[in-house]
Amino acid sequence: MIDTETLKARLRELEEVKDEVIETGVRVNRLSKSVIYSLIRGDVETARKYIGEMQELTSKLRDLIARYPMYYNNAVISLQEYVEAMTMWFFITENRIPSPGELGVDAEPYINGIADFTGELSRKATEEMIRNNLDFALRAKQVMEELYLDLLSLEPRDYEMRKKVDYVASNINWLNEKIFYKTLNIKAVPEQQSKNSGESNSSG
Repeated sequence: MIDTETLKARLRELEEVKDEVIETGVRVNRLSKSVIYSLIRGDVETARKYIGEMQELTSKLRDLIARYPMYYNNAVISLQEYVEAMTMWFFITENRIPSPGELGVDAEPYINGIADFTGELSRKATEEMIRNNLDFALRAKQVMEELYLDLLSLEPRDYEMRKKVDYVASNINWLNEKIFYKTLNIKAVPEQQSKNSGESNSSG
C-alpha cells in the first residue's frame, strides 16, 4: 500500500505554499498599483514607501517559487506587475529603464511588465500635459517608441506577448494624438492673444 501519511503531509504543505504564493502575489499587485498611482500624482515619497513594501513581498515571492517552481505560473503576473511599477519608479526618479537582472526577474515578466509600463507612462504624460509640461510628454513618447522597436526586434512567438507589443504601439498612437492636440492648443493661444491685441488697438 502507499504511504498515505507522508503523501498527506506533503499535499498539505504544497496546498499551503500555493495559497501563500497567491496571497503574496495579490499584495504585490495592490502595492504595484499604489506605487504607479502615487507617481502619476507626483507623490514620490508615498511611492517610495510602497516600493519598500513591494520589494520585500516580491523577494518572498521569488524565494517561494525558487523552492517550489511548480507554482511559478501562479506568481508570474505579480512579477510582471512588479516590473511595471519598478520601471515607472526608475523612469520618474532616475530617467532610465531598469534591466531584468536589476529587478531579479526572467524574460517573460520583464517584457510584459515593460509593455504595460508604457500604458502608465502615457497616463503620466497626459497628466503632465494638463500641467503644461509638454517636454515630459515628448520625452515619454521617445522612450515608448524606442521600447517598441526593441520589443519588435525580439520577435516573440508567444501570442500574448505579441499582443503586448501591439499594446505598446497603441499607447504611442494614443499619446501622439494627445500631443498633437496639445500643440495645437499652445499655438492657438498666442495667435488669439495677438488677434485680441490688434482688435484692442484698432478700437482705441
